[in-house]
Amino acid sequence: MRMEQYFDRPDSCYFVPDPEWAASYSRGNWEKEVKHILRIADEVCENTFLFDLDWDMERTCEPVTFREDVDWCCIPDEDPEFVWQFNRHRFFICLGQAWQLTGDEKYVRNFLRLIHDWMDRIPMEGIMQMGPWRMLETGLRGETWTKAIRYFRNSSLLTEEFIDKFAGYLRLHAKRLEEKGGDERLQSNWCILENSGLFEIAMALPQDEDTRRWASLALRRIRDSVWVQVYEDGSQWEQSPMYHNEVFHCLCCVVYLARANGIRLDPGLEETVHRMALADVIWRKPDGCQFIQGDSDEVDLRDKITMGAWLFRDPVLKYAGFDRMDFEGAWDFGRKASQEYRSLPAEKPGFTSACLKDSGNYYLRESWEENANLLHFTCGAMSTGHCHGDKLHVDLVLNGEDVLVDGGRSTYKDILLRFELKGNMGHNTTIVDKKPFTTFTDSWDTRKLSLPVNRSFHTGKKAEFVQGGHLGYISEGIFVNRRIIWIKPDIYLINDQFYATGEHEYRQYFHFAPEGCVSEENGLLTFRGKKNAAFFQFLTEGVSLEEYSGIISRHYNQCEENVCVRASLKKEGFASMITVINGGDSLAEAVQAELLDTWSHTRFINLNETEVQAVKITAGRRRYVVILCHNELFHSSDAVIAGDCFGVGNVCVFDVSDVKEGERCYGGEVLHV
Repeated sequence: MRMEQYFDRPDSCYFVPDPEWAASYSRGNWEKEVKHILRIADEVCENTFLFDLDWDMERTCEPVTFREDVDWCCIPDEDPEFVWQFNRHRFFICLGQAWQLTGDEKYVRNFLRLIHDWMDRIPMEGIMQMGPWRMLETGLRGETWTKAIRYFRNSSLLTEEFIDKFAGYLRLHAKRLEEKGGDERLQSNWCILENSGLFEIAMALPQDEDTRRWASLALRRIRDSVWVQVYEDGSQWEQSPMYHNEVFHCLCCVVYLARANGIRLDPGLEETVHRMALADVIWRKPDGCQFIQGDSDEVDLRDKITMGAWLFRDPVLKYAGFDRMDFEGAWDFGRKASQEYRSLPAEKPGFTSACLKDSGNYYLRESWEENANLLHFTCGAMSTGHCHGDKLHVDLVLNGEDVLVDGGRSTYKDILLRFELKGNMGHNTTIVDKKPFTTFTDSWDTRKLSLPVNRSFHTGKKAEFVQGGHLGYISEGIFVNRRIIWIKPDIYLINDQFYATGEHEYRQYFHFAPEGCVSEENGLLTFRGKKNAAFFQFLTEGVSLEEYSGIISRHYNQCEENVCVRASLKKEGFASMITVINGGDSLAEAVQAELLDTWSHTRFINLNETEVQAVKITAGRRRYVVILCHNELFHSSDAVIAGDCFGVGNVCVFDVSDVKEGERCYGGEVLHV
């Protein structure tokens, strides 16, 4: 194939339209990223491979070096994820960027050496079908190969013989994806990742009957898969931000290429991709990263949000993204796109707290500032093997810094660590009688499920509320529910309710960020991070605290120790555990929190803790009373009296900061009726 036949359309029809400009832009705007790419490219030239790019799905911590021939089927430490990450060939793009940044032909020579070696030694049939030619990697190479070649297109080292061979192998990829990527895969992220690769191959090759058929087939599969996979709230159904964003990235690539080549997409498809970008905004932490949820790593979301902002010309996305086109976006989309992004206005979101009701994820957010407080609560359905047993889990960020964290994933191998991190006790949730409410048969399959129920969310002026329960213990006659009251901006009350008969042991788990230290004195638990402080008060009589060493994995193949605390309570019948948390910067102090007696207004009797409880919270000059009803108790024209507060809601918050002692306060802010 002649060179001009392969590159038969204007550069604007594909990725990497302005590589020379992108090299200059990157040196001026993304110096850290440039150094990272050059380090990777130099190591690859020496047959050394370390996968530590932000969006590498399975990162590695130890480099692997091949002294002689590259072993494309290598499985270090018995983890097949290495061979799959390896055969996605993301490092080919790094070699291309390094050549554009330096002009050093060694990067072109090593690209040709490695890709020739792979094509010559890795036939489609006969070599480890779940290895280099696994369907997912076949699809992902559709992106990495077709992008990489664009970086090298002006090199004198590229021959027409190579281009002919390269194009032939792209056709082999496309035929495999056409034949094996059927409808039975529509519910999996694989379907979109594979078929976006098929579409990219179809767009990269000279246009003919085959490429037109592949493009049409890929878009049909992607459209159908999107309808299955993406909730109305914008979340990809696998309950893992890492894989949500892999799907989002691939869909953005499809939208871009379709527009660049004059292909009309279903408007509903583009609208869905836009919603996925807005979901990223909702779950973005103050530091710009996604939460570690399910099988996710802690990765900065702003490059993905930036891509969405430019594609959809959305000022809200621009506000949550970078102020200029990100490193990869500059290479992928070029000068014109970067200029358009720079001129796009930024608009602060018109909301702070939000719920993704379909996926069951809730976010109580103070503001969009870097030092904001943010609580994430999850009570959604299990979906795929990437889900964890995290119902009722809470993440907490104070003063922009993590306090309570998810344990992450670390590995996909069937080993104890996988189950410790994936199971209920690896999350900030509750269990009963030391029994998990979710169990797993192996790394991917779930044995015992638990239906999420009783989910509600309310935003008020003084306070906000979220709750959710599950039926994980219903066969034993136990219903579990968690209620969270946020008194703005810095006080959180967690009320765990256990409706049961007989005696049981109830446990709450708290996993703390590894950067901080935890201490306990007289039932007050204190966490001090690099720039924040948090205080935990356990108000339920009989609760015992136990500190132990846990594990957190912020990236695949990486672990570190953190402090965990287990709060335990043995109780006959109904039990309520109340935890008050407050904090802020390093100068913050613990609030005063105490339980109050509660009375029935019309029956003139003291109400017991199975019916209602009330908490008084004092924070300097601020004073609040929170009423928490556990059962129906409003007989006739009844009300609950706690202190000087008179309320009829199921959950009420009274701001009594300016109320004189002995003066009755009526109504409060009703968060749940």
